[in-house]
Amino acid sequence: MKKKDILYLVLSTALACSCASAPADPEVEASAMLSEARTLLEQKDYSAARDTILSLRKQHPQALQTRRAAILTLDSVELLEARDSVATYELRLNAARDSFQQMPPRLNGQTNDAYYTQQRRVMAMEQEFDELCAKVKFYLRKIDIDKQPSN
Repeated sequence: MKKKDILYLVLSTALACSCASAPADPEVEASAMLSEARTLLEQKDYSAARDTILSLRKQHPQALQTRRAAILTLDSVELLEARDSVATYELRLNAARDSFQQMPPRLNGQTNDAYYTQQRRVMAMEQEFDELCAKVKFYLRKIDIDKQPSN
């Protein structure tokens, strides 16, 4: 073989190898994961959606566009989970309030310890409810800020 033929053979082999081993586009793989996370979000599987997004961030650090979209999706996961928690907790709080309102502060001229215990319980639950509502407001504001175009 001539030097020219050997050089051509080496170059064509190198070219074939470089084409075959080209890395996959990280945006494509990350987009598939983001789609999966959004599907899980629609199914209200919040922890699985969150885990998928966190895996996306870890596995595809170069997929910047998809990661930006994933931030909004993760915020939506947190917001919807907090809203569900507020709705559930509000039912429990209303039941505790109703129970408290039906209790007399005094029984047979004596202080009703159960009344004051229930009062403290309702006050603690109201504080926790306020914190859950604040969390919802926080994520609503955060999503609005994240949607704004970056400069």
